[in-house]
Amino acid sequence: MKVEMEQALKVKSIALDIIEELLKDEVHYKEKDLKHTAEMLSRCICDLVNVYTGITDTHESALQGTISKAKISYNTILANKQKV
Repeated sequence: MKVEMEQALKVKSIALDIIEELLKDEVHYKEKDLKHTAEMLSRCICDLVNVYTGITDTHESALQGTISKAKISYNTILANKQKV
């Protein structure tokens, strides 16, 4: 259970980093990048619900996939931000 807790907290940390980036002033993002980020974060939510409700049997691998999706979201935001 400890590994699952660490993985869940990692997802939360990445999500907070994304919020921090999105709230910065004078930065603009392309619509397609925001759409991609929203899709990946929505998939993260679905994964977390599946783990929480017991729909998925392999919690550790599901959470690792969730971390990967969150990282993809964050990297999309970082790589494609444009100063206004």
